[in-house]
Amino acid sequence: MTESEIRKVLEKRLGSKPYRHSIATGEMSRQLARIYGIDEQKAFLTGLLHDCAKGMPRKDLIQYAQEHEIPIDYVQLNQPNLLHGVVGASIAMLEFEISDNEILHAIETHSTGVKNMSLLDKVLFLSDSAEPNRDYSGVEKIRKLALSGKLDTALLEAMERKLIYVMKKRLMLHPTSIEAWNDIAEKIKTP
Repeated sequence: MTESEIRKVLEKRLGSKPYRHSIATGEMSRQLARIYGIDEQKAFLTGLLHDCAKGMPRKDLIQYAQEHEIPIDYVQLNQPNLLHGVVGASIAMLEFEISDNEILHAIETHSTGVKNMSLLDKVLFLSDSAEPNRDYSGVEKIRKLALSGKLDTALLEAMERKLIYVMKKRLMLHPTSIEAWNDIAEKIKTP
């Protein structure tokens, strides 16, 4: 599928506001890719497609995962919004003809993070969290850190915001989110 075809299908699939978020995430991914020395077009495409399963009803996410033999853990079953990454990776591969495993992995893990994140994983996680349309306490700090070459520090800041948000809602923390936090915290040795 060409980028133009992907854009048309995505806009129809997502609706205008989520589509704008996907475009903005793709653009920020491209900008960060330039800073961190990874393929800009690949980063853009990853950001563009990262939420291709977002907005699917809970039952549809679960049904899709079951039909495509995607393992569902206890936390995902209770918080199906977390499934949009793993289901999205499958949709990106099957419907949008993406065969690049690095792109698929970044899409799959963008909601929770993962231990030993690749540069593309980190770029997508940050772009999703801090694209220019995002407006929450601390987002400017995340953007500034990310755009100034402090990738892991920005990532830890973004993860902290997500974890606090989940805890304030008294939802379960996904084990891979905790592993991702510990991994990055260890790498940058924050007090």
